[in-house]
Amino acid sequence: MASRHAAFARVSRGRRVRRAGASLEGSLSTWTNSIVTQREAERQQERTSERAFDLYYNDAMAHGVLESLLVEAVGIGLTPQPSPRTEWLGRDAAWEEEFQTAALRVWEQQALDCRRFCDATRRLDYYGLQGLAYFNWKLLGIGVFQVMAKRRPLAPLSTCLLPIDPFRLVTPSDATSVEIYDGVEVDRDGEPVRVWIRQPGVTMLRPPKSQCAAFDVWDKETGLPRMLLVTDVRNVGEYRQDSILGPMISEIKHSNDLAEAAVVGAMIRNLYTMFVNDYGQGAVSRDTPWHQRVVETNKGTILLGSGKEKPTFFQHEAAPSRYTEMFSAIIDRIGMATGRGAENVVRKFQASYSASKASMEKADQFNDFEHRTLNLQWNQPFWSWILFEAALRGRLPVRADEFLANLYEYTHCEHLPQPFRQIDREKAAKADVMELGSHVTSYRTIYGRKGSDWRGELTQIAKEKRFIREIEAQYGVTMGASAIPESAWEENKENEDET
Repeated sequence: MASRHAAFARVSRGRRVRRAGASLEGSLSTWTNSIVTQREAERQQERTSERAFDLYYNDAMAHGVLESLLVEAVGIGLTPQPSPRTEWLGRDAAWEEEFQTAALRVWEQQALDCRRFCDATRRLDYYGLQGLAYFNWKLLGIGVFQVMAKRRPLAPLSTCLLPIDPFRLVTPSDATSVEIYDGVEVDRDGEPVRVWIRQPGVTMLRPPKSQCAAFDVWDKETGLPRMLLVTDVRNVGEYRQDSILGPMISEIKHSNDLAEAAVVGAMIRNLYTMFVNDYGQGAVSRDTPWHQRVVETNKGTILLGSGKEKPTFFQHEAAPSRYTEMFSAIIDRIGMATGRGAENVVRKFQASYSASKASMEKADQFNDFEHRTLNLQWNQPFWSWILFEAALRGRLPVRADEFLANLYEYTHCEHLPQPFRQIDREKAAKADVMELGSHVTSYRTIYGRKGSDWRGELTQIAKEKRFIREIEAQYGVTMGASAIPESAWEENKENEDET
């Protein structure tokens, strides 16, 4: 009994949140009391999310940073390429081809239908929901989606996703007998078992259980999650991740202060200060008070002097000084916070080809890491739900009971991201030819990154080649690439080099 009590105490201590408020206050003084209670930690987490949300809508730099990350990491979307474990299932290659074709057909009908049946709110298609999951994860620390069965007329499947505002995740004020972190209830081992959602219309920051709705995370029949929680949990004492804009709040604030100072400096530089010698009647002298010698106008200041005073003109070119250097330093720090570098933040690749290529590859490493989280917590569960319903409806070459017993083997899939944007398209094309020849890549990977089925694309290419041969035989012409004179290739290459 003593050992069990000690183990539970260790787990409880491990789940205590250690969060400092210095990032919110901009002061190191709050670090002296960094061990805070769970309720205070959640309050600070919510404050950070609200400030990040405000930055996204009201600050151009924060908006651009998050949008660039969204376009870079998700872009046109991560496309599934089914790869069932054929050998594990004791199937042959013919069955694998049939299954892949049927699975892709079902997915396209459900995910890419212009009627958007995969979104319960009927606003987004599959790729739009995918982008929303990444957006909420990065901006608010977590993306929340509920898997639902909502039958509609003409809908191919009833499985759909309901996006939930992450701000509705709440820890009830009277939840004292269970452990709830950031609105996610966990068991003694830390496994999420239930999600608490604030009811519509409730404005209390910490409402009681009676004003909240609890939803089970896991489905008992399939073992799949019914609540998709897209986040990267790195602290056992919390569930929601920090906003990516959180560490940049002070940097962006400094950038705004610097921009305002630059605007004030530009206004000052447009003003003038003029010294005028007054020789007329009632001329000023050295004994004349200053308030009688200074004349303020809308565009500048006029100083009245006597005839024996030497005029001195004031220059404002130095206000403010070194704006470019200070702004570049802020961009460097924001680039470090995103992990992708300053060039990626400002979208200016002004270095050499090798340096720009290295910067883009470094950013792609972060994209791969984020793809893993998005695939495991959003793409793969939703893909599994779609195929499970398709199996129940007899739209896959497998029995429903057999599918459920071997769900992982049947739903194994790769979600390929968008194609990497190359600086030199000619080098990229040669690299693809070389990798295909050396068997380090496949047509499935190349076409999958473009969101296309490799079998369909190769079939289309074969049809086009056959049609070209028929046209050549009918009209007695040559339409292949070899028909273009070599001189034309060389001339085109010279023009490209000159450009």
